[in-house]
Amino acid sequence: MKKKEIIIAITIAIIFALFVGYGIEVFDPSPDHDDFCQDNLYDIDNEEKCLTASGTWGTNSNQPRVPVKEIEPTTEVEFCSPAKECYDTYDLARTKHDKIVFIVSIIIGLIAIFTGVLLKKDAASTGILSGGVLLIIYGTIRYWQHANDTLKFILLGIVLAVLIWIAYKKLK
Repeated sequence: MKKKEIIIAITIAIIFALFVGYGIEVFDPSPDHDDFCQDNLYDIDNEEKCLTASGTWGTNSNQPRVPVKEIEPTTEVEFCSPAKECYDTYDLARTKHDKIVFIVSIIIGLIAIFTGVLLKKDAASTGILSGGVLLIIYGTIRYWQHANDTLKFILLGIVLAVLIWIAYKKLK
C-alpha cells in the first residue's frame, strides 16, 4: 500500500470505531452518576440535615499512619456523603451499559473484520478490518472489569477462533 492509502486506512479505522462507539451512546447512553447520587450532600454540615437528605454521616481522620514529629495531629472532619445504595445502583446501571457496549462492539467488530476481508480495495478493506479490531478491543476493555474469568476465557476464545478462521480461509 502507498502512504496515502495507509493514512486513509488508519483514518477509516479510527473514525469507524468512534462512529460505532458514539452510536452506542446515542441509543443507550451511559448512566450519569448524578442521576443516582446527590453530590450536593457534601455541602451539608450537620448530621440531622444529612440523614434527612438520605445521606450518610461520617468522619474522616487525617492522622498520618506513621507519627511524624514535625506534623501536629489533625482533628477528625465530619461530612455528609451519599448513601452506599446510590453507588451500588449506579454500578449496576454502569455494568448493564458496559455489557451492551461489549456485545454490540463484538458483533459489529466481527462483521467489520469479515467485511474488510471481502472488500477488494486495499485502503477501505484494511480500514474497516482495523476498525473492527479496534471495536472488539474497545468493547472488551469496557466490560472486562465486570466479566468473570470463565466468561472472559470463553469470549476471547470465540473471537480468537473466528479471527483464525478468517485468516486461514479468506486471506491468501
